[in-house]
Amino acid sequence: MKRIVDLTLPIEEHWRYGIKFSLVKSHENGDPFQITGYNLASHWFTHIDFPRHFDPQGLTSDAYPIADWCITKCLVLDFSDLPDNTGITAEMLEKANEPYKDQHFDSLLLRTDRGKKVSWKEKEFWDNSPWVTEDGGEWIKNYAPKVVGYDFPQDYVIRIREPKPGQDMRQPVHEHVLVEGKILQIEYMQNLWEIKSPVCELVALPLNLQHADGGQIRVVAVVEE
Repeated sequence: MKRIVDLTLPIEEHWRYGIKFSLVKSHENGDPFQITGYNLASHWFTHIDFPRHFDPQGLTSDAYPIADWCITKCLVLDFSDLPDNTGITAEMLEKANEPYKDQHFDSLLLRTDRGKKVSWKEKEFWDNSPWVTEDGGEWIKNYAPKVVGYDFPQDYVIRIREPKPGQDMRQPVHEHVLVEGKILQIEYMQNLWEIKSPVCELVALPLNLQHADGGQIRVVAVVEE
């Protein structure tokens, strides 16, 4: 029997994003049908990164046909016991992968259960989140999955809403994984704790945007039970 777990954040008004919804046409105004308008940037909510996001010469969505990566056998690396404000290092990733070191998976999910501990709607979700260290980003690059996903902000500086003048805002995970490794990144996922298995089938379908640096994506895990 197959069970489906939706790993995608809902798209709704949120303090971090400037999305607004308005009725373009409505039944209340006497229109024969209803239409809602909204603005949506490519890296809001659950979305996928293509290398162009961080590299002016990087590949866009067109270079990644979905048949090559949208359905993959996935390994979920469990860091749900990780305290707040803790970096996930290469050593920690290697240890989590140890039981599966004789296998290679086309996709990896890094699970911290951040959204289970504190709502993604709260500023605390971002301010005190775990992150992946630079050597952790190198580990992911060297593992070379087609896709990697996170249920937390994977680069430390993503948490910083008001950077100080001269503060280093480099994002090494993006640089190593996305730019150097050309590995697709799915950011801001939820419900990884509902998968209840270290291995699943990952289905990830982005909007059909052309020449895109990123875009919203619907992601589900398919679990055999």
